[in-house]
Amino acid sequence: MLDDYFQHQADLSDLECNLRCPNDCSAPGCWMADVIVEATLFDLIKLSRVLNIPVSRLFSRHCHLGLMNCEFDFRYKKVLIKLKKPCFFLLEKRCRVHGSKPLSCVLFPEYQQIKGLIPELTRNPILSGFPCLENPIVVSDQRSRALKKLRRMSLMEQALSSYDLFGVPSFIVDSKPLKKRLKKDHPKDRAFSIQDYDRLLHEMINAIGFFEKVMEKISALDQRNRMKNLFEILNDRITMRHLMKGLVRPEVVHRLENEHIKRLKRSLLSPEIYFM
Repeated sequence: MLDDYFQHQADLSDLECNLRCPNDCSAPGCWMADVIVEATLFDLIKLSRVLNIPVSRLFSRHCHLGLMNCEFDFRYKKVLIKLKKPCFFLLEKRCRVHGSKPLSCVLFPEYQQIKGLIPELTRNPILSGFPCLENPIVVSDQRSRALKKLRRMSLMEQALSSYDLFGVPSFIVDSKPLKKRLKKDHPKDRAFSIQDYDRLLHEMINAIGFFEKVMEKISALDQRNRMKNLFEILNDRITMRHLMKGLVRPEVVHRLENEHIKRLKRSLLSPEIYFM
């Protein structure tokens, strides 16, 4: 069943895809730390099968837990799996796992095109060096339908991955205490990057033993039976309907404190897409 699922993704990814990376593209999205590439547990399983290495080793070598700004309210940040930069799979400006790359990579920038988000993207200074955004992107109706299906798959994978690792479909943290901590540790007045927040996140979750628990769950995916179990949940419509609701409308925000993680009730409406 896993083989069929990933093959279906590959078929949709290739369906009437006319997008080609410009020859002058330096693959900034693959090496720029400010451009976040989210990976789900299913992305890791897919890559581990292609590369024939355990999921735990793939995560330890090429991924890390990090934060991404919630576009609807910059006070909050989402915890997710990120690919380390520069991406290990970048080979001479091209992806050497192109047929099995994370869905977040597959969708960019065609999905943003069909959602009318390209003008907004081009105004982002971080994305100003992306040649693929400088010219119109032609997406056929059939390609558009395939991208929407892939987007749906991606969201379901995100919700289930977060729930499996963190116990909630979208693990959102209050960044205000983190910013106070950063200001305390770095007295000089300066703007903090997402990498500063990532380093602090790693330090704090290590201190309370949270990262060890996450690694235990990731390591369990080295067993094929655990992979199958996760896939079975993905195909459970009732469970996934509940998780998708929690992804779109998060009701819990977490506050990282010195020795524990505090759960706070909040009612948030997630945007259609996150960029940072």
